Amino acid sequence: MSFADDPAEHFKFDLYAAHHQSSDEILPVQLAAAKRRFADLVDRLPPLAALAEHRSVSEIGSFDDLAKVLFHHSMFKSYPQEALFEGEFDTLIDWLGNFTTNDLSIMRGRDFSTIDAWFDALNTDTAMHLLHSSGTTGQLSLIPRGKLEHQFSIRHTQMALAEVAKPGRFDRAAPDYKVVWPAYAGGWSGVLTFGDMLREVLCANDTDFFAQIPDRQSVDHQLYVMQIENARASGQEFIDAPSDYVKSIIDRSFVLRDANAKRVEELLERITGEWRGQKVVFAGGPVLLYNLAKAGLAMGLEGVLAEGSRILNFGGFKGVSPVGDEEAVIKRFTGVPHINGIYGMSEMTTAFIEAETGNYHVPPWIIPFVIDPETGEAYPQEGVQTGIAAFMDLTSQTYWGGLITADRITVSWERSPCGRTTPFILPNIERVEV
Repeated sequence: MSFADDPAEHFKFDLYAAHHQSSDEILPVQLAAAKRRFADLVDRLPPLAALAEHRSVSEIGSFDDLAKVLFHHSMFKSYPQEALFEGEFDTLIDWLGNFTTNDLSIMRGRDFSTIDAWFDALNTDTAMHLLHSSGTTGQLSLIPRGKLEHQFSIRHTQMALAEVAKPGRFDRAAPDYKVVWPAYAGGWSGVLTFGDMLREVLCANDTDFFAQIPDRQSVDHQLYVMQIENARASGQEFIDAPSDYVKSIIDRSFVLRDANAKRVEELLERITGEWRGQKVVFAGGPVLLYNLAKAGLAMGLEGVLAEGSRILNFGGFKGVSPVGDEEAVIKRFTGVPHINGIYGMSEMTTAFIEAETGNYHVPPWIIPFVIDPETGEAYPQEGVQTGIAAFMDLTSQTYWGGLITADRITVSWERSPCGRTTPFILPNIERVEV
């Protein structure tokens, strides 16, 4: 079995060990894993076969070969968008079948009244764990993850949290954390799936997880909101009225909005009451964490979390607001002296935890590339390179894990001051249009 088939088992759930492999040890096994992944999938995934033919790649003999067959992130938006809006789910299954080796035949010919129902059935009745992106570009990416890859995401989260818990100890067999999640309780987006994983990995039971919005996020509603935003951006003044289903979700959103202050109050009561003295993970985007912290400080609450509590922030603090005190406010409210940043994306099974240096080290089952935005070619994997971020996720076994992102990053292959030997991403990450 390749190390990439189950890195958690290979490294015995020790993320420290994974980040302290010499390049002489890891590069040959990375290349061998990439070669095998390509050979296994190229004849089974038509888009990969077409890209390989176009780039004249018949096998992966080098990292340069691999860099030529990475999917552009827009590939996961290449489905007929009208099929999603009009409920033509067989068309979407035909499209999705090109990107996964999982059998989707059971889904053909079935009628669904909502997109939510289609996602739920697909992710219940097949081996898929289909995700969608946030839609910030105006269209949802549909990410063909399988349950196999989702299980590795859970296992990597366990590895990462064991590292974050230090000098304390995280026992994956007997989790003892409470989780504050200032967002929807669930959904099929990559971010909300991360919340689900935190609940599964960190909490002994569901009552140990507090979501600020107790409902699951609706894909139908998110698409309607995107329609409105796209129409406004193009100068349109009218779009079709939402379905009765979306109208009901909108009505429910008003109820949730009106109840938000009470929900925050309930959370603060729980933190200062039954959760007092217990370890809490405070996880979410910077704006959400900041707003909760401000609400707590307004009630005179400071340093409310017990020793061993942790803060996980994804999205960074730069550009959050002109105030500039977000990080300080969150630390003052929680009493946690350090915030663990996370960098990742829905298309990958693994997110990267910020090291003490502020950099994000890439674990060995992910191969990083930096792409020249002018030529589209990969820079040498040496020294320090700045350009478009690209990755090969070697754990993706039922779909192709090669991705060119919409982020501009700087990657260093030089030795890190922290002692980790894996390549690392500097924190000056920017979203760009490519």
